[in-house]
Amino acid sequence: MGSVGTTDTIVSLPDNKNAWSCSSLPATTDRKPVTEQHVSDLRNALKEIDEGSVLLVPGDDGYEESLKRWSRAAEKRAGAVLLSKTPSAIAKALRYASEHTIDLAVRGGGHSTAGASSTSGGLVIDLSSMRSVTVDPTAKTLAIQGGAQWSDVDDAAWEHGLATVGGTVADTGVGGLTLGGGYGWLSGTHGLVIDNLISCEIVLASGEIVRASNDENTDLFWALRGGGQNFGVVTEFILQAWKQHHVWAGLVGFPTEKLADILDVLNETILAMNGRGACALGFARPPPAGGQVLVIIPVFYDGSEEEGQAGFKRLLDLAPIMNTATSVPYNSVNRMLDAPQGRRVSMKGASFTLPLRFDFVKSTMDAYARFTSEIPDSQESLLLYEIFDPAKICEVANHETSFANRGTRMNAMVGPIWTSPEHDARSRAWAREVADMFKVELARDKGSDGKGEGLGVYGNYDQYDEKSRDIFGGNYARLQELKARYDPGNMFNKLFSVAPAV
Repeated sequence: MGSVGTTDTIVSLPDNKNAWSCSSLPATTDRKPVTEQHVSDLRNALKEIDEGSVLLVPGDDGYEESLKRWSRAAEKRAGAVLLSKTPSAIAKALRYASEHTIDLAVRGGGHSTAGASSTSGGLVIDLSSMRSVTVDPTAKTLAIQGGAQWSDVDDAAWEHGLATVGGTVADTGVGGLTLGGGYGWLSGTHGLVIDNLISCEIVLASGEIVRASNDENTDLFWALRGGGQNFGVVTEFILQAWKQHHVWAGLVGFPTEKLADILDVLNETILAMNGRGACALGFARPPPAGGQVLVIIPVFYDGSEEEGQAGFKRLLDLAPIMNTATSVPYNSVNRMLDAPQGRRVSMKGASFTLPLRFDFVKSTMDAYARFTSEIPDSQESLLLYEIFDPAKICEVANHETSFANRGTRMNAMVGPIWTSPEHDARSRAWAREVADMFKVELARDKGSDGKGEGLGVYGNYDQYDEKSRDIFGGNYARLQELKARYDPGNMFNKLFSVAPAV
């Protein structure tokens, strides 16, 4: 256990050498770790506002718990962690960190497998105590604090018969998903999360608290919808909600021998459901450990059980060996893909278009089978093709928000999950290998120049090798100009950092 030393001593413990950090992170050697003097100054500043926020340092009760992330491989040992309760506490901390060039990270749900919500020796702004959701059932709006998780949103909205587009894993943070664009089960009818974003309250690097919407700070609002992790700490999101009924959803499983028939069905049916139906084609090894690879398909239909069964009739006629699909309240849907915290997880994004070719999909399934056989503790790993109707998303042009990935290309996620640090390098290498297979397939006969298309790179999934220009494309130059205005010191730099224009 480390300890706080003299006034200029760095307040931190030995770093987690196995922590994974995003390769798109720029050099930040000019940003400093937290010292004892910084801690003293920050605690005195917090006393002035006396509103319950707590600053933790190594050795304090709660410090070790505050470092935990969804992926153990993304954990780093911070010099100090601010458990913030209010925007004013965050403003104090940001102003001080900016003046003293302290390295900074912001933690919402802690799901970034790239380590973007962690810092080695720096200051973490932890929003996990700010999770309230206020519903206006008349206006059908949701006021969501910056540290809320999607389970908080789904449950609060459902009490009023409402829902909004949200993450497909319930304990994902609202902030990270939203600021990166945000796909969900309702995207086929209501677009991305950012298409339902009405306004934000954000604390800037200067400590100024402002609102951004289509009516005020409109340029900042444009930037927040896709590149928002670069501009400040969002302490409140106002989202549009929609009247919502029960939906039909669950997991359907097949032996791999039926893959060709499954692809024929999915290629021909999903786009015929007018945005109300969606699924994810995936491969998994269900318990017990060492079990056979199965084709697992989470299915969703925004309608009654009868409508869902009719929409997916051809799939169900293939005689699945597992079928949990039934009529459920919407707030339970985003829990069917939940994964427990405490393991080592990584995510590599890829993209594809329909129709899916059998030979290609089988090659990725075979790669999954080989990897999960080779690495004994990797059998909970996932490989998912997300199949949905993108028409609603494409109603907004790529230049209308900073999110640059609208188009007919769909998202795939390669997700190695393992337990031993000795398998870190191999697990990430496998994810890269499979993602490269997708690139080759996309270029094969479906075009790779992206004309009239999104970039085919979804930043919330793709946190390995892509650079900021890969994520933002033609929107990057405008983001640079706004970065120079709102964060010229590049304090917010942990994920797909935008270099301020000069």
